[in-house]
Amino acid sequence: MASFIHSFIATKHLRDGNTAEVYEQLTPSLEAIEKTRYPRLIAEVYATLASAYLQDHKIGEARLLAEKIVNLAKGLGNTQAVVTAYKVLYQIAELSGNYKAALDYHVKYAQADKAYLDDIKTKHLAFQLAEHQAAEQKSRIALLDRQNNLLLTEQQLAKTQAENNRLFISLLIAIITLLGFWAYKSWTIQKRLKQLAEYDALTHVFNRGHFTQVAQSALTYCESNASDLSYILFDLDNFKQINDRFGHAVGDWVLKRVAKACQAQGRKNDIFARIGGEEFCIALPGCTLQTAIKLAEACRTAIAAIDCTETGHEFEVTASFGITDTNMSGYKLERLINDADSAMYQSKETGRDRICIFDPEAKRTIPQASHTLLSL
Repeated sequence: MASFIHSFIATKHLRDGNTAEVYEQLTPSLEAIEKTRYPRLIAEVYATLASAYLQDHKIGEARLLAEKIVNLAKGLGNTQAVVTAYKVLYQIAELSGNYKAALDYHVKYAQADKAYLDDIKTKHLAFQLAEHQAAEQKSRIALLDRQNNLLLTEQQLAKTQAENNRLFISLLIAIITLLGFWAYKSWTIQKRLKQLAEYDALTHVFNRGHFTQVAQSALTYCESNASDLSYILFDLDNFKQINDRFGHAVGDWVLKRVAKACQAQGRKNDIFARIGGEEFCIALPGCTLQTAIKLAEACRTAIAAIDCTETGHEFEVTASFGITDTNMSGYKLERLINDADSAMYQSKETGRDRICIFDPEAKRTIPQASHTLLSL
């Protein structure tokens, strides 16, 4: 979805003649777009870049991308990207003085443009043709009926009306069925897209982007109601060693078990997310710092209690925690994250597998014992 958005914005900049904006939108994400292996998207992006390069007289780059689109076109059918590719190749050949090649590309450009436009019109024209043919057929049948069955006109009209009613009912049922199927498919696609946009695919908790939106809304609500919000940030200790020694499959297993263990400790309205490789956070609307410390200790204990023998290896899983709240860090999400991050790194530096609380006055963090909680 992000790649489609970049492509749409870049196309708008291209229409406005802002080629620098086109490069800024597409160049950083070009590798990620190519890795999608979605030919239609890749071709559209190549077409936009090729047009921008041609405007800036970067002939070599424009030709290379246009030729790539032509190679991709074998599986795409008639698309605007193919039309653009032949247009770019035609203009490059013309600028180079290769008029024979320019003529060949212009012919292909014209054919591709016509085929693309024909595809757009095909369904509309086919529907109109079928409609006219049906009307003509009915007229012929009616004329033959009148000529050969004048005495049976009323009976035939009744039969025709009944038949039309049956056809209408059948058509109505078919349309309703089709619309129902389309609505169901649309709903499932939207649900899947929402899942991909909001949740981490491995652990099934919020991803960083969706967490930011939800946490910001919670902060705004808490600020307007003058209520507390606490923030917990934790990072798995020596997680890279687990990946290096036992493989990424074991590392993924650990991440899923950690997420499941921590979810079981909190409330339903707690905002739990994976915001990095082995980094997680929990926003606690309406919770005091003391409650946050208790939850962090419960999570720390649950993580340390994970039995890893299921993986076929024996190792321990621990995490270092940093905590702050709105009384210390205010209602700005960025400040909460930074302060909790400072506290978490203090936990790392003082031995790991422990909890530290951010102290705004001393500009330092207050370490918590790894197996006990301090009273505030």
